[in-house]
Amino acid sequence: MTSRKFKAKVARLGRNTIKITVTGGVIALAVLAVQHSSDLLADRASAVGKPPVTAPLSVSTATIDLVDTYAVERRYTGQIEAPQSAHLSFEQGGTLAQVLVEEGDTIEKGQVLARLDKRLLSADLNRLKASKKALMAQLELASLTSERQEKLKKRGFASNQVADQARLSMSELNARMAEADAGILAAQIRLEKAELRAPFDGVVSKRLMDPGNTVGNGQSVLSLIEDDRPVFRVGIDPTLAESLSVGGKIKVTLGQKPHQATIIGILPQIDGATRTRIVRAQLPTLPNMAFGQTGDAVLVQRMAQKGAWVPLTALEDGLRGLWTIKTVNGEDAQVVGTEAVEIIHADSTRAFVRGTFENGTHYIDQGIHRVVVGQNVRAQGETQ
Repeated sequence: MTSRKFKAKVARLGRNTIKITVTGGVIALAVLAVQHSSDLLADRASAVGKPPVTAPLSVSTATIDLVDTYAVERRYTGQIEAPQSAHLSFEQGGTLAQVLVEEGDTIEKGQVLARLDKRLLSADLNRLKASKKALMAQLELASLTSERQEKLKKRGFASNQVADQARLSMSELNARMAEADAGILAAQIRLEKAELRAPFDGVVSKRLMDPGNTVGNGQSVLSLIEDDRPVFRVGIDPTLAESLSVGGKIKVTLGQKPHQATIIGILPQIDGATRTRIVRAQLPTLPNMAFGQTGDAVLVQRMAQKGAWVPLTALEDGLRGLWTIKTVNGEDAQVVGTEAVEIIHADSTRAFVRGTFENGTHYIDQGIHRVVVGQNVRAQGETQ
């Protein structure tokens, strides 16, 4: 090896030695820095006190109150009907001369509503009256003749047959007079029946014919309804109908507004289509009431079943179709537990349930999603 190569090799070794020394120093400084930081963090941690113990979560609770029965509200849909309605028609045919009312008109009992052309009827009545006058003249003559014949008979100037004939002729005329009176009365009745009169106070619901039309015997001209004392007609469960009586009260809701109605009739038979019994109840006259309007009859039925009412907010899904409620056990250290329940009946806000709970059990009635079984809690107080 030449002296030049040897000197170059020595130079490289020197440079490598310097690099190693510098690297070792840097590592040592890093170790010292980490150790110092750890000491500072330890000092700060030791200076901070222990965190406070978290207080138990406050929960709202209620108490299970077991009962032997519960009430169920039953609703049955019915409708308002007029207490009376009538389709008016003439008993005899003829030409309709006048219709004096329009649909929606209020009418009074006995008011004339329509008339037929009465000219033929009036002429027939006048003919019968004239016939009666002729009979009255004949009867007067027969009476005078009978008196004369009786006088002549007593004096011996008239036979018994002639006297009897005069007397019987007068009897015949009396019978014909009675017949004429009956004919006149019938003609007067026909004239009266040529006018349609309201059978009760009410409202004209339909006008079916106009003047000038030929009306047949029994053909409807007007329809009327009584607009006072409305009747609510509803079909209800036969078992519930047995608890009702005529004169009793029933709650009827119309447009979410409750009204008290008086039962005026309970039909004895069961409707073949709905399997219900029809109940008729009289409502008070209400503003803006419309016949045919629907409403609900509200009845309360008591069911024999032991259980308790709980709010829907206390129920939680359980296994196999059951539900659960979360209970609070203990006095000082209160712990969340659970009980299985079965829903018997429910409405919009609460449910009647039976289950594994006992009477007087404390349960969480709302906010059940905030706690888990086994968690320590603090009851805020009982809610009723």
